[in-house]
Amino acid sequence: MNDQIRKRNIRDMFDVVSAGYDKPALRFFAHAADCLAERMGLSGGEHVLDVACGTGAVALACARRLPDGRVTGVDLSEGMLDRARSKAQEQSLYNLSFQCADLESMNAGANAFDAACCGFGIFFFADMNFAFRAIAGQVRQGGAIGISSFSGDFMEPLSGLFIDRIRQYNVEVPPLAWKRLDDTAKHHELYASSGIDDVDTCPIQLGYYLSGFDDWWDILNYSGYRGLLNQLSADDLNRFRQQHRSEIEAKATGSGLWLDVEVLISVGKLPRT
Repeated sequence: MNDQIRKRNIRDMFDVVSAGYDKPALRFFAHAADCLAERMGLSGGEHVLDVACGTGAVALACARRLPDGRVTGVDLSEGMLDRARSKAQEQSLYNLSFQCADLESMNAGANAFDAACCGFGIFFFADMNFAFRAIAGQVRQGGAIGISSFSGDFMEPLSGLFIDRIRQYNVEVPPLAWKRLDDTAKHHELYASSGIDDVDTCPIQLGYYLSGFDDWWDILNYSGYRGLLNQLSADDLNRFRQQHRSEIEAKATGSGLWLDVEVLISVGKLPRT
């Protein structure tokens, strides 16, 4: 698959899932965004670049911390950006803007930003090192770059049950993108590729209990797993849902269904020369 087709597929998938990306079952995105924004150590007057900003979780979290600064969010998906703009208006946040742009063709200019971040997005780039260098090239010397990814047993055992079940329908499951950046060493290797050795990486458990299968179904429908479900016929989808409901509900406790969400957040600063 060439790079343009891969980007188009990513854009189309996120256009589809954008309508439900902020459903309560997926609230770990907002929680992780607050953690990333907090760890960026913003002083309040910076111009921050948010790459692969999606529906704006990180951009909004940063904007709330920038009374004298602003945020520029970029993403390939207009569907996600429309949600981001609506959320900013709903929250009366006006110190941010959103652009449909490809990181690799941005023309903001070198050192145009004081800091940059990318929440749960860097692992979608075919060449993560190249993408990270492109981000770093937009940031001034001494500026911070923050990223987040998943680690540990993310969404297990629920996700494992889903994958095992859908494979029984002859659906090919590609390698999970987030596993490309699922431990501290991989984070530090990524930063080192841009000459950044001063990196602080923090693991955070943001898990919570889902109320039941319908919450889990929202996660499947409004995440990267949607592409696998779309490969099923209507009849197969109905049968799959019934079978999967039974095995998921068997994991429920009195508190609900535990959703494991272990997150890695890294922040590093570009060296001053």
